[in-house]
Amino acid sequence: MITKRSSSRWAALAAILLFAAFALPAPASAMQDPGTRAGIVQLPTGSQCALTRIGNQFVRCDALTGAGADAPSWVPER
Repeated sequence: MITKRSSSRWAALAAILLFAAFALPAPASAMQDPGTRAGIVQLPTGSQCALTRIGNQFVRCDALTGAGADAPSWVPER
């Protein structure tokens, strides 16, 4: 027979386990950020522009590329 003391222990254990299940962080998951469409330059279809640089910025078809990374000196300059 279950006593009142025994049932309160089970209730306390269940409460602790429930709290721990929601308090502990869940595993992280990664997904690619699609980004925003604002500021994206569409290149003309069929054009094959060479990658060049202006100063230290990558340029292709009059559009800055490279996400702000410095272009190395071996990339031809305009």
